Amino acid sequence: MTYQTMDGHFKGVYAVENLGQEKINGENVYIRQLLDGSYDYIQVNEKGIFLKGSEKTVDFKTENKEADRYIIQYPLQVGNKWNETVVSKALIKTGPPQKTEFHIVAKIPVDVTIESMTDTVKVPAGTFTNCMRITLKGSDFVNAGNYVGMTVVRLNETNWYAPDVGLVKSIREESTKHRALDKGEIIIELEEYRS
Repeated sequence: MTYQTMDGHFKGVYAVENLGQEKINGENVYIRQLLDGSYDYIQVNEKGIFLKGSEKTVDFKTENKEADRYIIQYPLQVGNKWNETVVSKALIKTGPPQKTEFHIVAKIPVDVTIESMTDTVKVPAGTFTNCMRITLKGSDFVNAGNYVGMTVVRLNETNWYAPDVGLVKSIREESTKHRALDKGEIIIELEEYRS
């Protein structure tokens, strides 16, 4: 993955291992472990693919968060729309004093739309055909805190999902009307996968 913040352009790794399915509290849940050791809990129901929650352990303290949002809603067809709330991630700047990090963490309501079922996407892992393209677009007037105060935060994200593989590419752009923290971008491209 690459990300652009007010501090510059950076590269990183985003890795996911699917651990299979378990029964938790009587419900079937798919578990995936992320590179940082955290876990996502995903359910598939008649309405779609649902991120139920996540779990992360830091300094021997385990924190559980309910996510309660759909990653994808059925039916899988062009024009299907729904609403979700996502959290901003890319509006970051480090500055004085003492290298203080300013980070806008805002919950943004977004309109989610399946725009295509036939995209071809070329990424380092290969070329994938018949990809589903989903866009997320939204904005909200939020109190960003620090020296930014009240501002409009905009979020535009496009995700491509390949059949039998999953997410192969994602582009997220975030922006505000405040010059001090005006934009950020995160791009994820699949480099390798094992089925």
